[in-house]
Amino acid sequence: MNKQLLKQLEDIVNRGISESYFPVVSKNSVRIKNMMVRKSKKGYLVIDAKEGEQVAFTEFKSTALAIAKSKAKGINNTDKLLELEHQMAKHYYDAMFYENTINKTTDELVRSTRETRLDIALAETQRARQQIDYFIFS
Repeated sequence: MNKQLLKQLEDIVNRGISESYFPVVSKNSVRIKNMMVRKSKKGYLVIDAKEGEQVAFTEFKSTALAIAKSKAKGINNTDKLLELEHQMAKHYYDAMFYENTINKTTDELVRSTRETRLDIALAETQRARQQIDYFIFS
């Protein structure tokens, strides 16, 4: 094919992507319009590439993507999403603790109560994750 036609096709595709809210993955980052999500040693940074400033720091990638998409749409849900992430992290770490206790204990009463608490913690983790996913997929 002609190089000029390939260049025109590439420009059309790139223009369409830049105007949409589709995530574009490149090397170590995910871009949604002018927002960028980048992995760091302790979590994920959400950066506004247009302003050149950090918008948020999250522990989970799903929360970072939700914040990036909301900001790209011009909606500021950062505080709500960070609160949901805090709830999800709390219940997730509780579930890890309960699971470890279940595996280590020899007392059946302790095992029984921790299994109930584990079920509750997993349900609450899932509930918070679903709310975060709503922001990503809406």
